[in-house]
Order: sequence, then C-alpha cells, then structure tokens
Amino acid sequence: MEKLAINGGQPVRTSPFPSGFLGVTMYGEEELAHLTDVINEKSPFRHYGIGNPKKAETFEIEVCKYIGNKFALAVSSGTGALICAVAAMGIGPGDEVILPSFNWFSSFFAITNCGALPVFADIDETLNIDPEDFKRKITNKTKAVIAVSYQGHPPAMDEIMKIANEHNILVIEDIAQAFGAEYKGKKLGTFGHIAIASFQQNKTLCCGEGGIFLTNNEEYFIRAVRYHDLSLMRPVFADKIQNKELLDDALAFAGNQYRMNEFSAAVMLAQIKKIDKVLNICRSHHKKFREAFANNKNFTVRWTEGDCGVAIFILFKSTEETRKFEDALSAEGIPLGPKSACRNLMTQYPIKTKTLSNPSLPPFGKGYNGESVDYEKLNEKTKTDEILSRYIAISIGPMYTNEDINDIITAVNKVYRALYK
Repeated sequence: MEKLAINGGQPVRTSPFPSGFLGVTMYGEEELAHLTDVINEKSPFRHYGIGNPKKAETFEIEVCKYIGNKFALAVSSGTGALICAVAAMGIGPGDEVILPSFNWFSSFFAITNCGALPVFADIDETLNIDPEDFKRKITNKTKAVIAVSYQGHPPAMDEIMKIANEHNILVIEDIAQAFGAEYKGKKLGTFGHIAIASFQQNKTLCCGEGGIFLTNNEEYFIRAVRYHDLSLMRPVFADKIQNKELLDDALAFAGNQYRMNEFSAAVMLAQIKKIDKVLNICRSHHKKFREAFANNKNFTVRWTEGDCGVAIFILFKSTEETRKFEDALSAEGIPLGPKSACRNLMTQYPIKTKTLSNPSLPPFGKGYNGESVDYEKLNEKTKTDEILSRYIAISIGPMYTNEDINDIITAVNKVYRALYK
C-alpha cells in the first residue's frame, strides 16, 4: 500500500490548484465591453447622468427571466438585500426571526438592526436549517424565518414552506451562496415570500460587492424600493406596479441607501450570461467525485439534485475519523475548506460581550421585552457543532480541470485505503 504523505510518503499533488473562486474567474471581454459602455455614457449612477444609464435596469430584467420572479431590485450588497427584505416585511421590535445557527453575520445583523430578536435553529446533515428544529423554535412572536442555502445546497423548501404556512410565518430565501441552484426542478428564490442573493467575491456570480432582492409581491417590492433609496419611488420602479394605490406617498417610511451603481451592474450583465457555464463545470466535477465513492461505507457526500456543486462536503461517522482523514488528505496536497466563512453563531457571536461596555443588543444584553436572554443555556443542547465536526470540505471552481478533480479523487482514495484497510 502506498505510504501516506503525512507519514513521509510522496504527496499526490505538489503543484498548486487553480483558483477556487467562481464567477470572478470567468471575467473577460464581455465584462470589459459593458464597463466600457458605462465609461462612454459617463453615467455611473443608475437613474440619470450625461448619457443614458440602463445597466442596472437591464440586469434586473435578466435576473427575473433567469430565476422566474416578477420583481427584482439590484442593491449594493447581499447584506443590503437582506436588510431590505426585513424592512419590506415590516419586521421590528416585538418580532422574532428564526435563522439557522450555522450562518454568516449578515443574517444576524439584519434582524437585530431593526430591533427584532434572532432565534437560532439547529442545522441538519445538509448543513442547512433543520425543519423540525425550525418548527420547535416557533412562538407567537415569530414573524419570519431565513432559509439559507449553504454553499449552493438547497434547503428542504417543501417542508419549510409547509411549516411556515401552517403558522403564518414569512419566508426569506437567502440564496447568497446559491444563485442558480434548484430544488425539485425549480429555481431557488421562487419558493419564499422574498429571496436575496449576493455577488461578492466568493459567489457564483461576482461584481466584487452587490446583491439582488427578489419577490412576486408588489407591496414588498415597493417597500424594498423605498427602503433602498431614501424612501424615494422613482419612475422606473413605479411603472412596474399595477396597484397604483400602493404608490401613495402617505405610505412612505424612512429608508436607507443601498442602490447598485452602473459599474457593478455592467459586470453583472456579463456575469449572468455565464452562470450556467460555471454551474455545469462544477456539477460535472462533483458528479465525477460522487461516482468514484458511491459504494464506500465509511462516509457520505452531501448532494441533492439542483445543488450548485461548488464544494464537496464529505460527512464521516465520528469527529475523530474526520480529523484523521482531514490531516492525511491535506498532506497529500489537497486544499481543504469551503469558500464560505460561515460559523456557528450560537457559539461564535459577531459581537463579543466583553468588547461592549454597555451591551444592548440581543442576545448579549436585554431582549426587546426587557428580559435577559441566556443564549448559552438556550443552546447548550444543540447539535450544530457536532455535525460540523464530522465534515470535510473541498472547494471546486470552474477553472478546475479533469486532472485537478482526478488528483482529488486519487488523494481521497489513497487516504481512504490507508485508513480503512
């Protein structure tokens, strides 16, 4: 049997892998052409300028065509899209919003910044929200749930929507890491009341920083439009509304500023034409890996049809064997880890109590009802960390070749044979 590199043997791979980034690695003449248009028009602001700015508006139309929603609003970031979603739903003090424990800070802050209370639900072995724990965390104060599609993998949207509908709970689909993914043949972003996506560096499509708000509901769209643009309702958006009574300025409320500029939109117009190519390459590599280990009895590979295929998540039976496999595989020259920096927010809070002289945000100070919230006690019986401890992640990018995926398969097979001989 071939000696493992961790024990002094020759590593399977000694040369570096290509970039694991996604949409950004596909940059080319198409992005430059759209950016040149903006320069020639001298109109980087989407609503007016020296020329005739149309990139952001056109991008919104293209997103609606691709995903299948009636309304799309281009914004400055995925976080901005989340905040607009919370504002659109009228979430505020007195409300609770359920979110998966394994998450990014944006979801947490979108809730706390409007004065609502975040309530964490456990994840299951898909690394997405556990529908049963979502159901357990519902109270008479629950206003909404955020269903995150972690690293391109669809949550159990049928179950989530069923539970939400039974309890009159609004659903925000956070497809920040899963633009282009599907669930049972239908695009993610079309199940919930509102969906958001991100176009940051790690995402399937990228303009550096950007986001999109999606809905089929006119009222939510109007509220998001107003909130993202200082309460203004510009003609390009007003023209899309059928019920003109909803445009009454008496319904306006205080907003913020999350507009997308024409440069970002120009890049996105080129990027959205490349999404299928990005996903096809990643899914093809992912399939090859799954088929190579379909008959093994010691680990499973996370997969549901419609997954973006941007990372291979291998689930083992115990933390101990996960760590042994991980150390050995890394020594074989295989870069490990997901593209996402998500973590268990129940134990790795975005705000540390010791850094605040006068903590006031839940769960670190008092909740909206004036009562202390002991999240440490509340979450001591959760299973999130245990599940995370049994996973190894290997990222895949559209720049990966057949040789690259073959080296990953060879290395995993080498470690597998050595550890399970």
